[in-house]
Amino acid sequence: MAADIPSDLIEAGNALSGQDRFAEALACYDRAALLDPRDPFIHLNRGITLQLLLRYGEAVAACDRALALAPHFAPGWSDRGLALQNLGRLEDALESFRRAEVLDPVLAVAPLNRGLCHLLMQDFAAGLPLYEWRKQMPNPMEARVYPQPLWTGAEDIRGKTLFAYIEQGMGDTLQYYRYVRFALERGARVVLSVPAQLVALLKRATPAVELIGWGEVPATFDFHIPLASIPLAVAMRVETIPAADHYLTADPARVALWKDKIGSNGFRIGIAWQGLNLVMGLEGKSFPVAALEPIAKMPGVRLIGLQKNAGSEQLASLPPGMTVERYEFDNGPDAFLDTAAMMMACDLVISADTGPAHLAGALGVPTWVGLKHVPDWRWFLDRADSPWYPSLRLFRQPVLGDWAGVFAAMKRELTSRRY
Repeated sequence: MAADIPSDLIEAGNALSGQDRFAEALACYDRAALLDPRDPFIHLNRGITLQLLLRYGEAVAACDRALALAPHFAPGWSDRGLALQNLGRLEDALESFRRAEVLDPVLAVAPLNRGLCHLLMQDFAAGLPLYEWRKQMPNPMEARVYPQPLWTGAEDIRGKTLFAYIEQGMGDTLQYYRYVRFALERGARVVLSVPAQLVALLKRATPAVELIGWGEVPATFDFHIPLASIPLAVAMRVETIPAADHYLTADPARVALWKDKIGSNGFRIGIAWQGLNLVMGLEGKSFPVAALEPIAKMPGVRLIGLQKNAGSEQLASLPPGMTVERYEFDNGPDAFLDTAAMMMACDLVISADTGPAHLAGALGVPTWVGLKHVPDWRWFLDRADSPWYPSLRLFRQPVLGDWAGVFAAMKRELTSRRY
């Protein structure tokens, strides 16, 4: 550990946090706080790190200590709001975000976080306008500016070309793809920019949409809009989320190939357990594949691995007697073509809150999603169904960190159904 000088300890903690070594970073901040308990920013660093370690109650206490020393520091109120939200104290979280907004009206993260909290509460009327603050963040994933006007929903786009683009990851692309229909229904020609790896998958879905790769721009267009802003443009509410039984299809030839390769014996469950970002994984975007052991050992159950890249290393240390079948798939430049076909060859998919869950829902495949106690906003609270995807069922941690409870509930459901 760094020498007992607060500034050195803070520097060491920041470096460790940058390496995702959060427990070691916290030890540095703890020591610094003992040496200089009147420095509010040490306590804020503790609060942020405690959140990354899922210790939300302690994170609130650390933020409270910091804000007692620096009550006008707006980012601290926003950080406190996030910790409160993860404890399920949503009204308290909203108030904390509002305090941050009053103190610093240009701090984009505060209204954005408040908007996401409203969306988690299924309050689209309040949440969707605030969600637009994502474009004002210091490092937005996409914040495109063009001479052509932004489509707000008020402008007539019949006979016009609308350039739409996705801002975030593959899961968001699959979820938000449904919204192109609103522009098509209004008579627009739609050009949509998506990650290049998804063009082959999506081009089967809506031939009227012209697909181009991420970062590409059509030669001419009349209006533009981020795909995730269309819900605001059309005044969407939870009750009006477009939820067809499916809106993507797998290639029939690939489905036949994978049905033959996987075979028809047993009860086949495709599994995906980790997102791409490990820090996001700590926040509920993943679960340990070993947590599926009780299901893996049910008579006749076969677990079919749908995990690519990050997370696959867990298969080298499975519990004794647990087997996950592994196949080579999606090795070309296109994403999810084989994964979609494999899902169609399975009886059920079990997924973390990551891209494959959205793919399975968009395909209409029966899917169970394991969620943290207070999940990402799109899964809302206290419901077992998803208005986005009729084929999904949601299994939530009964308490924070309880993945065993999630998979025990899944096993009970499988047993009651006798598969």
